[in-house]
Amino acid sequence: MTTKHYSAAALLAACLTLSAAGSLALAGDGQPNSFYERGPAAKYAVKTIMVEGEVENPGPVDLAALPQREAAVKELVWVDGKPVFRGAYLFSGYALYDILNARPLKKARQDFKPETDLYVIVENAKGDRAVFSWGEIYYAADGYGALITASARSVTAPKRGTDWPLPAEPRLVAAGDLYNARFISNPVKITVKSAPGDFPGKKHETVYAPEFTLVYGERRIVVKEAGKAERRSFTAAGYGHGTGFKGLKEEEGFLFKEILAQAAVAPQDSGDKLVVVSAGDAYRAAFSLAEIINRGDNADFLVADKGTEKDGRFALLAAPDFFVDRNVRAMAKVEILKP
Repeated sequence: MTTKHYSAAALLAACLTLSAAGSLALAGDGQPNSFYERGPAAKYAVKTIMVEGEVENPGPVDLAALPQREAAVKELVWVDGKPVFRGAYLFSGYALYDILNARPLKKARQDFKPETDLYVIVENAKGDRAVFSWGEIYYAADGYGALITASARSVTAPKRGTDWPLPAEPRLVAAGDLYNARFISNPVKITVKSAPGDFPGKKHETVYAPEFTLVYGERRIVVKEAGKAERRSFTAAGYGHGTGFKGLKEEEGFLFKEILAQAAVAPQDSGDKLVVVSAGDAYRAAFSLAEIINRGDNADFLVADKGTEKDGRFALLAAPDFFVDRNVRAMAKVEILKP
């Protein structure tokens, strides 16, 4: 075998160079192939965040020890009742996925072992709060989209002629959200909790429910039909985190977000609210209201009408999830809370 030798100058010319803003750029024209990495960037000093609640060792998490993830975000904000486009960004930062992975769980409600009823609250010193379900972080197909930002870059449209203004401080961003209802500045604390409420029933007990009750504050709406909600169908390769592959199924259901609209909930107001779906056998799953009604990816949760099947008439299908664990058969109650 022969070994070729290159001069230092040739190696330098052949290598990728690191741009001043921190992204890889091709030597020669100084511009990367990525359309996301051509605008100006800003970096933020974020060191630690407190993790509290139902974890074994609450306390600060050193963010510098964690990997940095990236997420592209088109930010829409509501102003005077109308959506306004604020900018397009490539954020890098520390995912709630990685932060919480450093803190093993210690569930307060030992009567219910699954982690499907957990949720987290992220807040800053001003009292701004954002709610995420445990499921959208750990059951979803992509749980890295909720970031505490370490840097921001403008995803610049050249024909517009100017760059988008960069945030002045670190933020929590939720890349999957349509509106920025969960974007809060300078987050300082994350709290892990179990869904509140009373959930009577025995595990694996077959409980037929011909309807379910939608509860939001003083509102109690009995849902007997899907009404005018949009119907969708999809092919599902079911996979449980404990039981594995459950087969290939053709599923059909109605948009859950359109059923929830009966409670007069709006996407722009969804950032600090929780949805708990429960059945008569005490099984339940928690969702952030935002992941149901404020999605930017058109991947929606469905409610299947099973008719007179023994497992109950209505079943929640967590179609955006990788795992099927947040599917709830025999839905009996859907409660929207502000925890």
